[in-house]
Amino acid sequence: MVGQFGDLMNPEEVRNLYPLLAERAFLFSGGLAPASLRTKQAIERFTNELTFETAERYKNLNEEYRIVQQLFAGLIGADQSEIVITDTTAAGSNLAVEMIERSPGTNVVVDHFGYGSSIYPWKLPSRQHIELRFVAPRARTIHIDDLAAAVDNDTIAISVSHVSEMTGFRHDLETIGTLAADYGAALLVDAMQSAGALQIDVHSAGVHFLSCGAMKWLLGSSGVGFFYCNEQYLQGLPPRAGITGFASQTVPWPERTLEPETGADRLRLGAPNLIGLAATKPGLEILHETGMQTVERHVLDLSGYCIDQLQSRDLTVLTPTPEHLRAGIVAIELENASEVCSHMASRGVDGWSYGNMLRVDPHIFNNRGDIDRFLAALDESSR
Repeated sequence: MVGQFGDLMNPEEVRNLYPLLAERAFLFSGGLAPASLRTKQAIERFTNELTFETAERYKNLNEEYRIVQQLFAGLIGADQSEIVITDTTAAGSNLAVEMIERSPGTNVVVDHFGYGSSIYPWKLPSRQHIELRFVAPRARTIHIDDLAAAVDNDTIAISVSHVSEMTGFRHDLETIGTLAADYGAALLVDAMQSAGALQIDVHSAGVHFLSCGAMKWLLGSSGVGFFYCNEQYLQGLPPRAGITGFASQTVPWPERTLEPETGADRLRLGAPNLIGLAATKPGLEILHETGMQTVERHVLDLSGYCIDQLQSRDLTVLTPTPEHLRAGIVAIELENASEVCSHMASRGVDGWSYGNMLRVDPHIFNNRGDIDRFLAALDESSR
């Protein structure tokens, strides 16, 4: 199959780029992605340039920034001018909150699956006049009717985590986008557990703000984050917090005139995380070269296979079964989740546990053999 990046790779070809998988069943892409051979080579290239061609590296300070910016924009259906590269998901979440007009008597609708970094900014002292309306799950699912019941004409934003890191539940962004549009509210999305695993089109879904980090499903580096801001919010001066720097201005230093850049560049502060960008670019390229339709189909196949096998063992699966309600995260409830996770690691299977929850996260480079290896270690631990 031929795409924008030439002949598209299949999952097995992607797998061959990850040497860790020859030794371990790595099922923790929702935590930290392993480095591919391309990533390793890119970091080596960067360190060589910084060691022996430092001045040349400085002259091309923004080159990799622009490439990574464009690659991420293409993955989520955004314009490049609507993307600013940050350092964390929380950086984008805080920017979004600053850019939304708010006044006493208004409210923001969130749900109990929302990640802290998209909720805490609304709870700061300067925003205590904003009512936070939490929507509770029913049968481990946030129902759109319950969200709709919480929204009214005073709602300024609906803020959700696209995929829950605790259960793997997935929101329908297009349906929520329509709900937000009906009330003139902004839609804020934390895509940390979905970008790179699912097809996303922020424009067709009606998303106004989206933030995520590169280190998980995007197969990139920690210390690199992405913030999408719909162009309608990118007019005038930077947010009220007064966040600005030399990279956000059109007038070169040492002039003192405040002239913000156009688009999301007005949200930049200074020089980018060069080694982080070098380590992030290969993963984004791999996703493009594979095609997000293939990635999503593969991820859903593996998570569905895993859920079926877990349910056949009469285990309590926290992740919804229907495809449209899940992504790559598969979570189960176990009293001894931490001990089981440690046993899995001793058998060459990497997952994650938190309290009584055990989680595995199959990605494009995994296969059913990895799932079977996880299930075998799980069966061993229950004997």
